[in-house]
Amino acid sequence: KLQNEKFNIERLVQESKKPRHTDSGVIVENIDNCMTKFARCCYPVPGDPIVGYITKGFGVSVHREDCPNVSPNGQEGRWINVSWAPENAMTYETRFEITSHDRDGVVVDIVTAMAALKVKVQSLNARILPDNYALVDMTLLVKDRQQLLEVKNRISRINSIIEVKRSNG
Repeated sequence: KLQNEKFNIERLVQESKKPRHTDSGVIVENIDNCMTKFARCCYPVPGDPIVGYITKGFGVSVHREDCPNVSPNGQEGRWINVSWAPENAMTYETRFEITSHDRDGVVVDIVTAMAALKVKVQSLNARILPDNYALVDMTLLVKDRQQLLEVKNRISRINSIIEVKRSNG
């Protein structure tokens, strides 16, 4: 009988080490294949430290830990540990705000850089600001934080770009 108990304990330890099933690329602590959604206030991507918020009726909302909306005050019991699945071939939506000097072709240069990196641009909105500046809001699909940093570095090297930052919503 002692041998059977030992076998059962070993089996439980092995099962707890198995990766949990996930359709979103996010593992919710102690829950297999939990419904998740990615917060549009901070656009987390694999590699970002993340935390989950248990919503009412919509599963777990996944936020970057540095998101301004992550605050445990007044919401005890609603925050849950989440992590990125180890093997994940999905892409994730993220947004950038790009400030540049206004010049002909700056948007073309940005889009060309994304094509060279094989990053899908979901939306792009450019507008001219006062004093000969331009602002480009761009939504992309990236695989992880590493690809996000490659995008940011590539855009930063374009002539006349002043600042490239991740958008918070």
